[in-house]
Amino acid sequence: MSGHGTRDRFGRYCELLDSLTGATSVISDVEPRVIGDGPVRAISYIGTPEPGYVTGFTYGLSLSRHADWGERGCELSITVRSGDVEWAQVPARVVAALRGICPFNPGQVLGYKEPYVGGSFMSSIVLAEPALELGAGSLDLGGEEGGAKVPDVVEIFGAYPIHSSEREFAYLRGFNALWGLDWDRFDPTRAPVAESSW
Repeated sequence: MSGHGTRDRFGRYCELLDSLTGATSVISDVEPRVIGDGPVRAISYIGTPEPGYVTGFTYGLSLSRHADWGERGCELSITVRSGDVEWAQVPARVVAALRGICPFNPGQVLGYKEPYVGGSFMSSIVLAEPALELGAGSLDLGGEEGGAKVPDVVEIFGAYPIHSSEREFAYLRGFNALWGLDWDRFDPTRAPVAESSW
């Protein structure tokens, strides 16, 4: 792909996200597991989609490829009801650790040994549709080559924080069983809705 992994591509991505959210981002780098695979960045929006929330997007997952994705690239987003901007960086930390190992497909649950953010017990995420409406569900980061636009389609998946017991529940019963339970997808301090013994 033309411009894949370039500074121009990252700039186009940030411009699109700023336009879609109606806000200005704060960008931070996250050290990737393999430096040669390219950068991993957290693009954070404080007070988005409304005051009391934070939203974050990853950049760097789409620099890799996986057979499940076809021609498109993928990135992650998170939206939680919290004043702690560290939540906006959680998906980027997951990408930094698992890029090139994990397919990052919707319905997948991913865990970590420790809570992601202080003050919360959540140490896992589940991937699904993004919380925010993002146009048609994908972004075109393509640039121009020889006067013609070259497509570079990136799909955004949502990352929702969950407890380790809910991760185990999903392993045993499947994504639909977890997703069908009654839980607040935006509250990173909620109690678990599933126990490990289920």
